[in-house]
Amino acid sequence: MTLTNLPKNKKVILLKKPENKITDDLFKVINGDCIEPNNDELLIKVDTIGIDAWIRTTFYDNSYHNTSKLNQAIGALGVGQVLISKSDKFKEGDFISGPMGTQTHTTMHSAACQKVETNNANPELNIGLLGLTTGLTAYFGLLHVGKVQKNDLVVISGAAGGVGVIACQLAKIKGAKVIGIAGSEEKRNFLLNKLKVDFAINYKNKCFKEELESIAKDKIDIFFDNVGGEILNNVLHNLNTRARIVICGAISQYNNFDKVLGPSAYLKLAERYSRMEGFTVMHFSEKFPQAIKELTKLYNNNELVVPTHYEKGIEAFPKAIQMLFNGSHKGKLMVKI
Repeated sequence: MTLTNLPKNKKVILLKKPENKITDDLFKVINGDCIEPNNDELLIKVDTIGIDAWIRTTFYDNSYHNTSKLNQAIGALGVGQVLISKSDKFKEGDFISGPMGTQTHTTMHSAACQKVETNNANPELNIGLLGLTTGLTAYFGLLHVGKVQKNDLVVISGAAGGVGVIACQLAKIKGAKVIGIAGSEEKRNFLLNKLKVDFAINYKNKCFKEELESIAKDKIDIFFDNVGGEILNNVLHNLNTRARIVICGAISQYNNFDKVLGPSAYLKLAERYSRMEGFTVMHFSEKFPQAIKELTKLYNNNELVVPTHYEKGIEAFPKAIQMLFNGSHKGKLMVKI
């Protein structure tokens, strides 16, 4: 491709900040020109982006992550193929992963990218399993923060989501018993039949609190929390001695980020000689190669499955980000460009 014949770029921009829930009118799809790469930069054709809960937090000022700016493409991680390389690290045709954003093409510095070793997009593997916000997060949260052991009773909220499905399977592989919490009977059956968890509970049932207690009273060794809110409180009432609460996310709170509700039952931690610890995957960056090696081996040996849900076309991003919060998908949610 010559620099005088650059492709057009289509992107989803943020028009305004949400007051509460995500709605279509927050976004607009626009067309524009691709940016010619400078030294050490790449022009990339985006193949697939992951739809992650952290994207929602960037719609607020002073986000935990970089705040999404109005009238610009929204941050999103994904995989793509190099069209033009001005870097010695990558050649044209290479597949790479990195912060692609909500667009069909992007120009970025090569330092922000990692080469995909299989040299094909394979979103199931490179986003669903080896992605920072999915398989790697599940791996480090469960194994390094939670320190899962054989025969532990592990409870996972958001168990049918991108992180949850991997966390459930890793816990089972380590010999733990798993209670998966999800938001529908369909997802409950998915957890039992597809992921083979030991118990699955629909938190929308009126008897959720009683059902959890009937299975796990004073028995929970690890809680891998993706949801926060009242579910976290319910779990705190059922801890075993020396339990580990792993705070990965709190998707139930992201639509009202300025008034996040914390756990009122936190004194149960003292009563049960237990701990609550938060993390992000970047705290373990030096251990990424070993984690990728282990996860890839499990995947290649068919010991791990990566359920995925695709929406097609960059125009589908507004729908997809809403799906993340209304629970109408199972597994890792992605947009295939």
